[in-house]
Amino acid sequence: MQPKKFPIQKSITILALSLGLGLFSAEAKADSWPMFLKTPAHSSYTEKAPVPPLTLKWKFMAKGAIFASPVVNNNTVYAASYDKNLYAIDAATGNMLWSFPTQAEIVSTPAVFEDKVLVGSKDGNIYAVEAATGKLVWKHNTGGAVQTSLLVAEGMVYAGSSDLYLYAIDLSTGKRAWRMKMPDYEKYSGIYATPAYSDGSIYGAGKNGLIYSVSAKSGGRNWSKRTQSAIYSSPAIKDGIIYVSSYDRSIYALDAKTGKFVWRKNMDNEIAYASPVITKDKLYMAFKNGHIKVFNKANGTESADYKFPAEINSTPAVSGNGLLYVGCEDGYLYAVDLKAGEVAWKYQTNGGVHSSPVVFENAVYITSEDGGIYSFTK
Repeated sequence: MQPKKFPIQKSITILALSLGLGLFSAEAKADSWPMFLKTPAHSSYTEKAPVPPLTLKWKFMAKGAIFASPVVNNNTVYAASYDKNLYAIDAATGNMLWSFPTQAEIVSTPAVFEDKVLVGSKDGNIYAVEAATGKLVWKHNTGGAVQTSLLVAEGMVYAGSSDLYLYAIDLSTGKRAWRMKMPDYEKYSGIYATPAYSDGSIYGAGKNGLIYSVSAKSGGRNWSKRTQSAIYSSPAIKDGIIYVSSYDRSIYALDAKTGKFVWRKNMDNEIAYASPVITKDKLYMAFKNGHIKVFNKANGTESADYKFPAEINSTPAVSGNGLLYVGCEDGYLYAVDLKAGEVAWKYQTNGGVHSSPVVFENAVYITSEDGGIYSFTK
């Protein structure tokens, strides 16, 4: 693909230098992106991203669409497909190392912890397999399809199920530590937002509009707050504040300890499936109408608006060297130069890109509804 630059429509004057600078420190190893949105707090951030143009290093094709995001650890890419399989791919070559079959489609992003890979399936099970071989270590059956991605923290794996329970499963044994019933809407298939973790608490949200905090150890409720519509967007936490977007066309910032509302930003007719990305002083939010907007994280004041040509369900990855990578339902992976305010590079897959990118200093990984797992390099 020939390197080109494609302008983005900007509806607000951008303070270019402020957008890519002053971001927070990385919270995971530089060579690891082990779970959905990288960290338990959902940071989706990297200190340095490769500067475009990029080159396709390899592409691996599964036998079905991929909606879940990839994860990467120890030079291995793990991705789960609608073809019911979890795949392990060599990050250097793109060769399959192993595949593990479940009994139903998978939309849950896996998580890697030490020598295990964990994934949830619509068959109702949470599976733990050996990272090196794909051999089953344990499985735990919930009462419904597991459609949230998996969160790993405090020696537990946390996931929501369509039986309306939030589960905490011991990573070593696969036994349930606790489960908490969500007062949600079963006929709409339960919980979609992936829970987040910070300072001993699990934070989640449901389609009944509730945002909640529970003890990571016991599942005891700390607090809950209600919005006016369903929540599909997974929460993100930074500096003691939880950020989440609701289908009531609002972005919320709440005190993580008390649940008190810090601010609310009304977005008129804009709704989000993607999660907020929080940096030192900015909040990046991708909307289903193709906009990515930038806000002051302290008060919700809008500072920039980028317009893309199709719906966005992918949560962006933001870097400290001023780049943003995001997938789009037009099939493209986009790289945005935040300082220049323009698309610096794009690559088209053969299906919508619903997943969120994994970004390192010299590599980018993405999956597509065409069944592809893609690796890009500088």
